[in-house]
Amino acid sequence: MLNFKLTLFIIKNKFIISLMEELLEKIKTLPEEYKKIFDRIYEVEIEEAIQYFPENLKEKFKDAGKQKIVVIKNKLLNQESYFNVWRGKREEPRKEKTLEQIFYDPFCEPLKNTPYDDLGRLENEKAITASNLAKISKEHSLIIFKEHNKEKINKEDIEKALELSFEWFEKKNKRVRVLIWNFGFRGGASIIHPHFQVFSFDSLPLKIELIFKKVIEYKKNYNSDYFEDIFKLYKSLELALEKNKLKAFVNLTPFKDHEIIILFEDFKSSIKELSQLLKEYKSLIENFNLLICDSEEIKLGFLVDRGSSSKLNSDIGALEIYAFSVVSFDPLEFAKELFTKFH
Repeated sequence: MLNFKLTLFIIKNKFIISLMEELLEKIKTLPEEYKKIFDRIYEVEIEEAIQYFPENLKEKFKDAGKQKIVVIKNKLLNQESYFNVWRGKREEPRKEKTLEQIFYDPFCEPLKNTPYDDLGRLENEKAITASNLAKISKEHSLIIFKEHNKEKINKEDIEKALELSFEWFEKKNKRVRVLIWNFGFRGGASIIHPHFQVFSFDSLPLKIELIFKKVIEYKKNYNSDYFEDIFKLYKSLELALEKNKLKAFVNLTPFKDHEIIILFEDFKSSIKELSQLLKEYKSLIENFNLLICDSEEIKLGFLVDRGSSSKLNSDIGALEIYAFSVVSFDPLEFAKELFTKFH
């Protein structure tokens, strides 16, 4: 997220910014006939994200203090995209780089090498906060593990990082709280040093909102709670785990291999169990994605395998992007392997 080539960025970015401004202007000046169609289907929001830098980074990243984020939503299809040209400037691992360059790690000295948000720094014995240099949305920060080696991350590290996430969410005080963990390069991490990304939103992401609407529809049609029903079903199939206020099951319609759906009543009181689940999952899976959504409407999580680090091919192809998922694991076998670790 730091140490990218500024010259190339400035040339490239000015071009992209002008394109984005031009597109927004075109949308504004659509003929009335097309404007009606656009407004019926789409919604455009523009946010300004602000962050602060330690003294040694102020000059280098003077243009990154304020970032414009354009959000375009397709209300009919529940699709949304967040445009921020700073995302293209991140230092990412590339094949032609040396090992030393690939493992460049600003997160080992976050006070010196990372910006911070309007809350300043929050910290406990295992984690510290930072602003995300290239923001996806206005309220987008990082929870950086103090342990550098991802293989050494244990339950306590995860638990304390989740606790710090909760503290950040509480201070932001927004309706929707989203936490993600891109673990490993194949999981989409641009820096290998373990870190969560945390977001505070005023409304649900549209894909999550669609699930919520389907749950409401299910309640109306069957006078029953969808998540309670599906959890009972998965439990009867020996695909589910319940521990205190946390429920988890191996999904029978996964996006990719080894997908776990997580249900919880309260984020804070589920941290211990969630930490154990993540620790055990990490012991079996090399690269993964975690997303937790905590809101009044819905409390839901997803955990999915992104494949072995030794593989050269992507785990996602045209079918996954546009049609349906293709997977290659036995759900019951995986449920037994993962859930028997819980006592």
